[in-house]
Amino acid sequence: MQFKPITAIIVLLLVVASLLVAGCTTSNTSTTNQTPSATSSEAAHNTTLEKYLTAFKANWYADKNVSIKAWEVSWINSTSAKLERTALNKTTNYTVNGVTTYIIFPTTQEATQYLNAMTKTNYSLASTIYTGGTTGAYYNVTSHAPTVYKDYSWDEGNQLEYKLHDIQQFDNIVVVSTGKALS
Repeated sequence: MQFKPITAIIVLLLVVASLLVAGCTTSNTSTTNQTPSATSSEAAHNTTLEKYLTAFKANWYADKNVSIKAWEVSWINSTSAKLERTALNKTTNYTVNGVTTYIIFPTTQEATQYLNAMTKTNYSLASTIYTGGTTGAYYNVTSHAPTVYKDYSWDEGNQLEYKLHDIQQFDNIVVVSTGKALS
């Protein structure tokens, strides 16, 4: 059974908007790439990534059309974190669950190498133009749009459950997300 076009568009816009507001999102569990690791489990979290996650959260909580039901950040190491969130879209009455991994690299080149090495078999390049404007989390933290932006996406599902997979690069930050919308 296929998604009704208007429902699919609303869900897609919700997921994409959340990515842009945050400045990233998508989780690909099939990749075997290793994330950068800290030298110690006690290492401090990357300040820029912490600020990015804070700005992303602020944007989500500011959206009056969304009711946040769950929001949990778990640090993987000093340069990567996982966000699990659940939100109700008050307009469509859809519940959206998302799992996103955020990774910050020392340079944009290293982030690009990591992204290029990822398995993207089911993904399509959706955009290379950053549309987050001045309200996106990336812009909020860096005071500029990314010079390198890539967005790969892959969607699947049906009328009862829709799933979007997304991989984004914002200069030296790579965001890997999976979001599910349930009616």
